[in-house]
Parts: sequence; C-alpha cells; structure tokens
Amino acid sequence: MGEGQDKSHAPSERRLRQAAEQGNVRRSADFPKAMVLLVVMLLIIYNAGDIGTQIEALLAASLRHAGTADIRGAGIWEVELGGVIESLIFLMISLVVVFSILSGGWIFSSKHLTLDFTKLLPSHGAGELFSLAAVTEILKSIGKICLVGMIGALMLSLHIGEIVALAGVHAPNVNLLLKISFTILMPIVISVAILSNFDAVLQHVLHRRGLRMSDAELRDEMKEAVGNPHVRQRQRAMARRMARTRQMQRIPEASVIVTNPSHFSVAIRYRRGSDVAPIMLAKGVGLLAAEIRSRATAYGIPIVEAPPLARAIYRYVEPGDQIPVPLYRACAEILAYVWRMQQWRAAGGMRPQKPIIRPIDIPSDQIIQPL
Repeated sequence: MGEGQDKSHAPSERRLRQAAEQGNVRRSADFPKAMVLLVVMLLIIYNAGDIGTQIEALLAASLRHAGTADIRGAGIWEVELGGVIESLIFLMISLVVVFSILSGGWIFSSKHLTLDFTKLLPSHGAGELFSLAAVTEILKSIGKICLVGMIGALMLSLHIGEIVALAGVHAPNVNLLLKISFTILMPIVISVAILSNFDAVLQHVLHRRGLRMSDAELRDEMKEAVGNPHVRQRQRAMARRMARTRQMQRIPEASVIVTNPSHFSVAIRYRRGSDVAPIMLAKGVGLLAAEIRSRATAYGIPIVEAPPLARAIYRYVEPGDQIPVPLYRACAEILAYVWRMQQWRAAGGMRPQKPIIRPIDIPSDQIIQPL
C-alpha cells in the first residue's frame, strides 16, 4: 500500500480544527431526539395526573357544549388546551438545541451552503452509497427497528389485559389511558436512549477514523507548523542583518575596540560609576570585523590589538552581555592601557607599554556572568 493511502495516524488537533471550520463533523441524529423523548417522558409521568385531569376537564367541557357553544367559546378551549402543552413544546425545543450541541459542539460554517456540482456526479453518489458510513447507518436502522419492535411487542403482551379492559370503560379516563400508554412506551424510550448513546460514540469514532493521516500528511503539517525551510532561512538572514544593525548603532558607545588584528573585532564599553563590569557591544569576523574597525576609526575610538582577548570575547560573549569574570583581568589591562595612552597624548612623557595578553581558554563551567 502506498504511503499516501496508509492513513494509520490519529488526526492531529490542527486537522480536527480545520475539519470543524469546514463543517466536516459527524453528529448522532438519534442522540438529541432520544434524550428529548426520555426527559419529556419522565416529566410527563411525574406530572401525568395533573395533565390528564386538565385535558379530561377540557374535553368534557367541549363535549357538553358541542353544538350549542359559539365559535369564540371553542377558541377559548383551544387556547386553554394549548396553555397546558405549550410548556412541554418549549421544553422540547430547548432540549433539542442543548443535546444537539452536546453531541457535536457549536459549529457554524457556510461551506456547505455553497454550490458543489461534483455531488451530482454518479461516481460521487455511488461512493456515498457504498461507504462505511452508509453501511453503518443501514445496519443501525435495522437494529433500531428490531429492538423497538421486540420491546414494543413484549410490553403489549404484558399489558394486553389492561388494554382490553379499556373497552368496558363507559366514561373517558385520561389518567388511566396515559398511565397505560407511558408504561408501554417508557421501556422503548429508555432502550432507544441507550442505543443513541452508543451511536454518539460510534459517530465520534467514525469521524476520527475518516480524518486519519498518512506519513506524508503528517510531514506536510509539521512543515506548515514549523515553517518552510527557505522561509526560515530568510527569517534568520533578516534577524542577522537586524542584529548587525543594532551592533553598529552601539559602536559610538564603545571605550575600545579589541582586534585579532584583522580577523576578529569586538567593541567593549566600560563607564565608571554606571557599568558594573565591561560590556561587549558588538563583535564581528571578516568583513564585519573590518566594518567595526572602520566605524571605530571614524568615531575616534581606540583600537588595540590583543588576539587572545579578542578571540575569547568573540567565543564566550554575546552582544549586550557583560564580560565574564575570567576575562576581567585582561579587559582591565586593555582599558588601563587606553586611559594611559589618552593621558600620554594629552600630557606627553614616556609612551605607555602595551600589555601582553596571554592565550585565554575558559572552561564552560567557569563562564559565570556577574550579577
């Protein structure tokens, strides 16, 4: 079987969300109806006596005035009868909405409102007719018919005596009729409600089965989620350009530029009273190092050759970070040399000797930034 056809992976959250946005959901059509019937039946049984008495009184009054009451009187009885059952009607409507949401959530999608002429093709109809979902619905309908028929026949056989006894009742007894009816119907409704819960679970399983993903689809989704490699490369390039721009903008703040002398360049700032430790403002290698030196020359910033220190700072420090403690002594010697050179240029005298910086190799566990 090809990779594109082997859909053995469970659908991801992103795929489920996209399916819901497109209106691709499976709801149990039986679950809301069965649960509404069950709740209404329970409420009617709980209040059957009062409802039966009111209906019986209204029917008796209408029969007593049959042929003698005017049309307005008949309208009044109709309104009173509607008032008895309208609360049940509004309750049923509310329950239908509630249980429909529970069976599949609240989803609004206009995709199914658009015209799709491909559904008129015979191939599409044949695919829908012989699909797993269609076969499942057929078997489910047959099962419901058999279940309801068997339970209904059983309940009728158990209450056949009470039903036959109704023929000998001279006065209408609505309460008795309701009692017998609900006694027969209640087991049927309960069985249908149980079956509808299994159907709701089945629809959920079939929905997730239909959204299964292949290896190729998983890889494509991961690429879309993480991003296209070419796009990520361009983003990294833009980030590097922006970082270089920020570094170049901070070069005027530097106290000294330490070089390799031509391969590495790092800009260091230290201001007495404001900086706790020296701060590396910018670093570069190759052309970027040359640009740092060029800008430093334009701004009149001292440039000192100290290859071991330049390489160590470039390796261990990022722009904007403080110089780690193991490099304090070397940085202090370079800064002190710069200050002595400034004094020598101003006052003259013996030219200061440039400090000798020995190779610096710092173990990773000693790279500790000062607080």
